[in-house]
Amino acid sequence: MDKIAIAKSLANDLEKHLCTLETIGALVAAAHLDAAVASLRQTFDIPVDKSEPE
Repeated sequence: MDKIAIAKSLANDLEKHLCTLETIGALVAAAHLDAAVASLRQTFDIPVDKSEPE
């Protein structure tokens, strides 16, 4: 698996946890996770899937 595929998979997996973090009130952790996902997407030029919430 190449780096871009790994980064895309990781970004997608991490995004799935954002809602859970927000639900339990871990807003600082959610903000950090969101920033990490955005950084992965920027670093590897991964587009945001518009069918998924940002």
